[in-house]
Amino acid sequence: FPSHDRINQRIMSVEAPMPTVFSIKDHSINRDGRNTPIRIYKPAEGDSFPTILLIHGGAWVAGNLDTHDNLARYLCSEAKAVVVSVGYLTAPEGKFPWPLEQCYDTLTWISEHGTDISADTNKIAVVGDSAGGNMTAALCLMNRDRSGPNINLQALINPAPDLTCKGTIQRQNDSLDVLRWQASQYLSDPNDANNPYVSPLVACNLSNLPPAVIILAEQDDLRDDGQKYADRLQAAGIPTYVYCQQGVNHLAGHGAKASSYARESLDVAVNQIHKIFSNIK
Repeated sequence: FPSHDRINQRIMSVEAPMPTVFSIKDHSINRDGRNTPIRIYKPAEGDSFPTILLIHGGAWVAGNLDTHDNLARYLCSEAKAVVVSVGYLTAPEGKFPWPLEQCYDTLTWISEHGTDISADTNKIAVVGDSAGGNMTAALCLMNRDRSGPNINLQALINPAPDLTCKGTIQRQNDSLDVLRWQASQYLSDPNDANNPYVSPLVACNLSNLPPAVIILAEQDDLRDDGQKYADRLQAAGIPTYVYCQQGVNHLAGHGAKASSYARESLDVAVNQIHKIFSNIK
């Protein structure tokens, strides 16, 4: 299966323009023994912008602040928002729940330090692609259960909401075997796949979650599970907007680099972010 270096190289090799932002600053958060690097993007001069917490993809084993720098820049410039990208520890060193706790650390840090980073903490969206989409959904569940900061929108781009992989993470010689291997790296115990913070699709209770936008790709192996998660959110009364980009596979590196190939889906997410924030006074 592909190494984390190969995944990162593939993402970085995608050709795409680099959006311009007003400022970029690296910082680190220290909580409960966890040190989490973050990168803060500001769209313009000013004191109070909507806020996006970006949780990068990379199949839990790859991805970092650099692979998703372009996506962070794109969200910052197009959504006119402060973007905080979280550099959680990837597997196999970063085992569940450590990376997810780092995302929660970052969310609570944003809510406490909004003034310091020109962020309006009454307007927070969480965006994640692929594995980051899984972790975005999981973070919203965790945040609800802990009565954490208010999240106004969850945007899941080509998410993987079910790591049970139809019952087991053992190899079955099918198209999900790569996902099963990646899940095995992320989990210390295979039974953790049944934890709703690992597989949000198996959660019993999806009520009281933020509105969602779920971006799917027509030819993606994860499309069906993403649609099932959208259906379950809607059944639980969560306003959920679903968009499926036709003729494309899992966006992976193209989404991370905000290439023209992925722009259609990313613009749908940006439009939903604009819409949700414009309704908040």
